[in-house]
Amino acid sequence: MRKSKKTRSNRYKGFTLVEILVAVTIFSIAVSTLFASFNIIISHIDPINTGLDDYEMAQVAMDRIKKDLMSLCLTQYPIYRPPDMEGSDHPDRFRFVSKTFFLDGNSYTQLKFASFEHIAFNRDQQSRIGIINYYVEPLENGTIVLKRSDIGSVFFDETREDKTKNDPLLCERVKAFEFIFIDQDGKSHEEWDSDSSDFDYATPYAVSIKLVIQDPGKSGKKSGKRSNSFSTTLVLPSIREKNES
Repeated sequence: MRKSKKTRSNRYKGFTLVEILVAVTIFSIAVSTLFASFNIIISHIDPINTGLDDYEMAQVAMDRIKKDLMSLCLTQYPIYRPPDMEGSDHPDRFRFVSKTFFLDGNSYTQLKFASFEHIAFNRDQQSRIGIINYYVEPLENGTIVLKRSDIGSVFFDETREDKTKNDPLLCERVKAFEFIFIDQDGKSHEEWDSDSSDFDYATPYAVSIKLVIQDPGKSGKKSGKRSNSFSTTLVLPSIREKNES
């Protein structure tokens, strides 16, 4: 009976000091690890949100450009007549023309073409075709933005191209905006002019678009190296064949 009472009393014996210290140590390590992981997650929320914002902004800009190009409007032969050698003829109103330039060491392309995706805001000046112009513009704070100009072809006037104040802004913090034009022989070109004999008065077969967006807080002359790059390539639905005569 005495042995049975001793066994019963040992069964209800509490934790020793060593066991408590070990348990507390393990719990502290687990909490510290969990807290560190939580800090890492929290510290990455802003960059993740920034990445999502950049993706959405780039997606809207890319979709707008693709939609305009997929509704490309061209002057086809025999209506189209190349400009004469003396330059007395006016350029084709629906010409496809681009130029490349550099700002702060980065490359940018300006592209102008005609498209059926004209967005008319004035009911008195309805025009199915618009002269679309994609270009970048530096702001006073040093950032560069991507804009889209859209003028009805019937009322198009080149003097209005300098009035860019009211043109809608498509993308902010633009670090690079580049087009690569692929001709009907598969050759790549950084610029294009459908009114030039250098391109046999033709239009591109396909277009590659590259848009690079700088991370917030790193724009201007003190820009960092972190940026998000977006690109796509599309085959144009309509082309003007080469005039090799």
